Amino acid sequence: MAAISDIPDGDNGGAPNKKPQEPAGEVETATSLESLPDVLIEHIIARVPRSNHPEMSLVSKLFRRIIASPGLRLTRSKLAISEHVLYALLAFPPHPPSWHILYRSNASLRLRRVTTLPLMPYGSAVVTIGHDIYVIGGSDGTRYLSSVTVVDCRTHTCRSLPSMRVARFRAAAGVIDGKIYVMGGCENRISKDWVELFDLERQIWLGTGAEDSDVSGGFVTYDVVKDKIYVLGRRQSLHVCEPKEGRIIIWEGAASELTGLWQGSSCVVDDLLYTIDPMCWRGHPIIVFDPEEGVVEGVWKPVKGVYGLPPCFHWYAYESRMANVGGKLVILVGNQSQLWNYYGDKYIWCVEIALERRQGGEIWGRVESVDVVFKTTESSPIIELCRTVIV
Repeated sequence: MAAISDIPDGDNGGAPNKKPQEPAGEVETATSLESLPDVLIEHIIARVPRSNHPEMSLVSKLFRRIIASPGLRLTRSKLAISEHVLYALLAFPPHPPSWHILYRSNASLRLRRVTTLPLMPYGSAVVTIGHDIYVIGGSDGTRYLSSVTVVDCRTHTCRSLPSMRVARFRAAAGVIDGKIYVMGGCENRISKDWVELFDLERQIWLGTGAEDSDVSGGFVTYDVVKDKIYVLGRRQSLHVCEPKEGRIIIWEGAASELTGLWQGSSCVVDDLLYTIDPMCWRGHPIIVFDPEEGVVEGVWKPVKGVYGLPPCFHWYAYESRMANVGGKLVILVGNQSQLWNYYGDKYIWCVEIALERRQGGEIWGRVESVDVVFKTTESSPIIELCRTVIV
């Protein structure tokens, strides 16, 4: 399974102060391994999936020290060992969003807050490059921000990049040819810097000269397919940014087939755009669109074979978020609406769906796991977004 991390569960049977018990039968194995040189032990642990690291860290102090060391990350890098890990940005009003990581504990998936990372702004545009998450703009509750923060998911530390030319809230962003393009979200909706780019090599922001206006009042979601940034507006408007051609194409209202069923919960896998269809207008809860067929001429098609979804999916899927994790669809969905703070337990479910292209071009999905990954009695969590990194 791909969506994992090396953060220990720390549950200890519901008793936070209880000392974890060493798994039976593993102490003897640990003792025999500890007789080996540290370098050799490090190479052995580096080859063990990260999903097993929490349990291994409980076996002995030596294992715990090696797993927590930067040297293990360097060894994994030298051995070209990497995995896809999902990070979710969750908000618990009135508190700003915070990063949570999806990891495996005792064969089940869980979401755990990364406490070493600071709270994030509302409405940031977010892109990932390798092991880094770029958090762009947003709002601190009183003003739009031009700041850019980079989260290193190997060490869970942050660093700042030069600020954008203009402040932005709920902008869209995409990475093409080593540059981060940011669109819209400006306080002045008609701006010469409506699109600007960050040159990763030179570490500077540059204007593109693309003057445009965000008539939709904000963006719902955005994805990159074959060097084009597709952006869904709040009033079903569609912006398609083609940096290589130096142009932006705009469709207003439901003028394109693409915007008709595209939801905020979406992602791209193998250059195909996937989204949720809770009303099953195409007969199935997950649908797929090929932008190469044309945003007007193309047609949303069903992803067949997706059964066994949690009962809350059809009610609250519009507030869910989807990500591509190693070629699989991973969907996070709550059991209550984020618009109302009900009493009782609030859950976040996680659904993993494997994809398969069959003869004739049909896309089929298979639900591999359905887990409650988060539970709280506090305010209803808002799933701002989820992104995948490679670590």
